[in-house]
Amino acid sequence: MTTSERTPTALPDLPAVVELSGSIAPDLVEYVQRKIALVLAHTGRVALHAHVRVVRHADPARARPVTARASVRLAGVAVHAHADGATAREAADLLIDRLDQRIARVSRTRRGDRCGQTPVAPDLDDATPPDVEPGASVPPTSG
Repeated sequence: MTTSERTPTALPDLPAVVELSGSIAPDLVEYVQRKIALVLAHTGRVALHAHVRVVRHADPARARPVTARASVRLAGVAVHAHADGATAREAADLLIDRLDQRIARVSRTRRGDRCGQTPVAPDLDDATPPDVEPGASVPPTSG
């Protein structure tokens, strides 16, 4: 067994872009990139691109002055998320949670390929009630 086989697998390289605007500490870039890599590591899809923008608004009337937006392009689908927070880390954490939920939802509802058959609704005239054995006569209903 070689050394590379014993070490845990590294996070996948992702062409992620993180933009900061306003008075936000630059260490947030690495924090967001690490969190996005963790979320994308368990998607089961190839991540093509991720773009995150975190903005601190100068308006003192805002209760949550930091806005974070993400757009992630996975193989077959684009996923977008948005979150507001009182601090940059709070907004980033909320954004990552929402992004994780949306990616999970997309993974459950889409197969990623377009060659599947469309489900067909059953013919209701030939339907047998669930409590009647197949082949048995069904009494007519009044109504």
